[in-house]
Amino acid sequence: MLAGGAKDPFDCYDWLKDLHEKYRLQAIYFFLLAEKNGPYDKNILPQKDAMWKLVRKHANKFTVGLHPSWQSGDDKHLLKKEKAQLLDMIDGTKMVQADGSIRVMSRQHYIRFNLPEGYQKLIQAGITDDHSMGYGSINGFRASVASPFYWYDLEKEANTVLRVHPFCFMDANSFYEQRQDPGQTFEELMHYFSVCKQVNGTLITIWHNQFLGTAPDFRGWKEIYEKFIAQVQQ
Repeated sequence: MLAGGAKDPFDCYDWLKDLHEKYRLQAIYFFLLAEKNGPYDKNILPQKDAMWKLVRKHANKFTVGLHPSWQSGDDKHLLKKEKAQLLDMIDGTKMVQADGSIRVMSRQHYIRFNLPEGYQKLIQAGITDDHSMGYGSINGFRASVASPFYWYDLEKEANTVLRVHPFCFMDANSFYEQRQDPGQTFEELMHYFSVCKQVNGTLITIWHNQFLGTAPDFRGWKEIYEKFIAQVQQ
């Protein structure tokens, strides 16, 4: 709730929970856990009780991952601290795999990463899966592939344990960069779905909570998200 008792227009979490349960979807929620705010990191601080409850609530029902802050792109120690913060906020045993290893997912804030340094930092921090392989300005497959793959470090000529999950769509690209309305975006989504289906690929889309809430600027976007999910489940 906002000051004065008004409902936060970006709070769509209960609606998302009901929608994902209805269609039996296991969504991944990435949380920004910057220890302090900055020009590009504007989140509820992880020390706040409300943030703890939000993260833990989702970890009990869905898969959660880390949304590394913009600041952590300049300081590898911050990345490790943010990962530790995430594990501290949830039951870390939920990330333990059959072989005893811990699976930690990430998606870079503003799709900020470079190669090979960015991925090397993720590996050093213990990140096992990353969902940042995509464009931050236009939709489409940045890696020209629609399936997860293990990153190969060309600089070191070595296989790595980092699994890359390419995404092909992000709501912010459609809205801010491509200047599309919800109807045009729905058609674009269905196009990507058709292409991925033809090659038996994995369609990964990225959505932000502000687009799926009740803010007037994003009117119609939550409806196309639900419409898209319903369509592809047929």
